[in-house]
Amino acid sequence: MADNAAARKYDAEARMRRLMVEGLDGDSRAYRDLLSELSRCLRGYFARRLGASSADVEDLVQETLLAVHLKRASYDRSLPFTPWAYAMARYKLVDHFRRNSRRVHIPLEDAGILLAVETSEEGAVRADVHRLLDRLAVRQRNVMEEVKILGFTVEEAAQKRGVTAVSVRVMLHRSLRLLSRAVRNEDQ
Repeated sequence: MADNAAARKYDAEARMRRLMVEGLDGDSRAYRDLLSELSRCLRGYFARRLGASSADVEDLVQETLLAVHLKRASYDRSLPFTPWAYAMARYKLVDHFRRNSRRVHIPLEDAGILLAVETSEEGAVRADVHRLLDRLAVRQRNVMEEVKILGFTVEEAAQKRGVTAVSVRVMLHRSLRLLSRAVRNEDQ
């Protein structure tokens, strides 16, 4: 069953990425299909965080779709689509909470959250992962999330940060060692 869910996420990512690239190449139908599929994913994403009956869900979906449209030229065709779209959704949600003077912690989750319904077990695991990642310095945490959670290659993460691949590997190694020690200390 987990394999089926992973396959569905992979298929959805591949389909949305293909639609985005075709849309960037001028295929308006592919672009409309992308926005339609993405809007369904975004509704579920925002509804899980605000409550299905929240009137703000549709506003946030529209704000995110507009951001995707306005920023589409910044999409790097060589990278997965859903992490890029998810980042915009997350920023819109954070902005929404700021506008409404609510202070809540929104964990940085993997892009798959746009594509799947989360089980309680997955939620607990995700919370544990983010609790551990919060122990890292921001730069280390970002590299760890990009490479180990979002699936960037070491070279892609290095290029994004303007550092060498060796620096990213060293940062990952040190981060993993630190997290390993933290887990051992918790278990004692």
